[in-house]
Amino acid sequence: MHIEDKLIFNEIKKGNREVYESLFESYYESLVGFAENYTFDRQTSEDLVQELFIYVWEHASKVEIHTSLKAYFYQAVRNRCLNYLKSLKVKDRKNLLYINALLNTEDDIEFFEPEILDKIRESIDELPDQMAKVFRLKLFDGLKQKDIAEELDVSVNTVKTHLKRARVKLRESLYNKTSLLFFL
Repeated sequence: MHIEDKLIFNEIKKGNREVYESLFESYYESLVGFAENYTFDRQTSEDLVQELFIYVWEHASKVEIHTSLKAYFYQAVRNRCLNYLKSLKVKDRKNLLYINALLNTEDDIEFFEPEILDKIRESIDELPDQMAKVFRLKLFDGLKQKDIAEELDVSVNTVKTHLKRARVKLRESLYNKTSLLFFL
């Protein structure tokens, strides 16, 4: 580590707020811009950089820097971004499994998460009219295939076909709505 970086970091370890604030002002904007290359989200990037600076302030005595301060901060932001993206991927995978279960369920949907149901409703609205009607009757009204066929005056096979195609289209649509922007 450069001598200047050692002096600055030693002051932070001593609790020198002015040096810390100066360091924050020197690096904040460039680190947020760097983080945005990973997250594609300004607010998330700002949060990650702020969390890093808070961590450094609160744990300065434990932080070991073997390179320059600049290299340390950029590597730490990169690691935080990658960890954040991993957590999103896990959350997305959970949501997709949840959606698949919901699309194939016979259970009462009122117990499912409202944000997922909103995405499903949006995706159903994008389906062709007849297919959307069949799927709504099945999912939201809980009707059996035979009852849907009678209500819409179509065959049970038509209902089965609409439901099967609707599930495929909804999976694709919902995957696109829940997948992360950086995968697109």
